[in-house]
Amino acid sequence: MHLKSLFGLLAFAVALLPVPTAADDANEIDLKLFGENVIQGWDGCRFALWQNNRDPSEDRYAYVFFAPIPDGEALPGWVKIGDDVIEISRLDIGSADTGMLEPFRLYRDPDARLTVMMEILEQTRTDDGIEVTDGRLTFLRNDKFPFAIRVKGLNGCPGAGADEAAMAPASSGLSLGAPVGYDSLSAVPAPVLRAIAADAPQCEPQATAGYSSAYAINTEVTLWEVPCNLYAASGSSVFAVTWAGYPDHATILPFPAPPGMGMNDDAELLNASVDPASGSVTSYSLDSGGDCGSFSRFQLVDAEGETVEFVLREFREKTLCDGVQSDPAGFPLVYQNP
Repeated sequence: MHLKSLFGLLAFAVALLPVPTAADDANEIDLKLFGENVIQGWDGCRFALWQNNRDPSEDRYAYVFFAPIPDGEALPGWVKIGDDVIEISRLDIGSADTGMLEPFRLYRDPDARLTVMMEILEQTRTDDGIEVTDGRLTFLRNDKFPFAIRVKGLNGCPGAGADEAAMAPASSGLSLGAPVGYDSLSAVPAPVLRAIAADAPQCEPQATAGYSSAYAINTEVTLWEVPCNLYAASGSSVFAVTWAGYPDHATILPFPAPPGMGMNDDAELLNASVDPASGSVTSYSLDSGGDCGSFSRFQLVDAEGETVEFVLREFREKTLCDGVQSDPAGFPLVYQNP
């Protein structure tokens, strides 16, 4: 055999040899699954992803990513590599504008040594929140090979539907007196306007026509609906409570967001409509074409500390803008707390 051909054959054979195991180990990301050893018994709302062939309710170690959501705001997430639990935070602040999770997210640790790319491939809504039925996490670390893992997960509150339904009898609704209309902001108590300026500064009652209604909750407490902002095809309101025994005090009542959807509570309510007999307030928001959007129904209830608050009873959403207009109250049901 010609010497040059022999060298070529040897070189080809060497190329087929496996890379030594030690070299592989040195360049691989040592990703670990985790469970209670990391989440420390957190049983509240969370954004959690686990290996797609495992179940955190049955397997001791299943999670790949876990971020608690106390008070509706997600904290940085945790991943485990080797013996280290690493905190990673979102870099992007975009929105899917669909009420669902963004299809792509990016996370990084404080030292910028670990980057995690999150792909949400399939997702659906359940009573507990947004269920990720298929996703992929790709881990990138300095001087390491990229490591990808297929995942499932939940962005929401496990057992939320059952828990909320069980709590409903403890928060029965309040009826209201007949609406008492007013046609000028001069009729609104000064403490209400001060509370709006302090707690809902995005609202500009002075830029509206200044008319709305007030409702007696009882002889001592009054609910005020105050016009907030005017938009091209809609208007918004804020709601405040005053007490006869505290003439210098007023409280803005926020409207809670549906659990597990990454939305924040808001003081401003679009296209509000009050039903005094049931003490409920409905709201809807439509896309510019009027064929998709959301619908919410809130209930005024007694709250701890001799005050009142709104609870979310129903949230509906139509995300497909198909050109067919319909009553927002008939949109697909996403969340219900009867």
